[in-house]
Amino acid sequence: MPEEHPTARPVSELLQSLQHIVALIMEAATDEAQAAATAGAHVTPDFLAAPLGELAERVAGLTETLTGPLHKLLAEQQRLADLMADWSEQHRKMSEQIASWAEEHRRLTEQMQRLVKPLIEQTESVAKTSRVFVRELRQ
Repeated sequence: MPEEHPTARPVSELLQSLQHIVALIMEAATDEAQAAATAGAHVTPDFLAAPLGELAERVAGLTETLTGPLHKLLAEQQRLADLMADWSEQHRKMSEQIASWAEEHRRLTEQMQRLVKPLIEQTESVAKTSRVFVRELRQ
């Protein structure tokens, strides 16, 4: 796992605190705005009610039009982050398995060398002796 930068945690905590404060302000502002909208709707003259209602609906629709793609982008980013985390975990498991296989292969290779090396040396010795024998026969 990559080492976290020393300032990452304080900055992250600061941003979370700031986000919490903004959320509290937005909640209070939303409550006040809704109360003001309700009060304003009750005192709006009838001849302005329909056009203002239409305008408000279009503004709300525009807001949804703008925020919809952002919601989709955030969802896709989360999905990508989840996929990357899953891939990383699978990669880690495969790496552990390959390391285990490599260790087993190393151990088996060492055993094979301990068993086969003396046989090779004996075979080479027999071949050398045979060559000496053949050379002596030909003289």
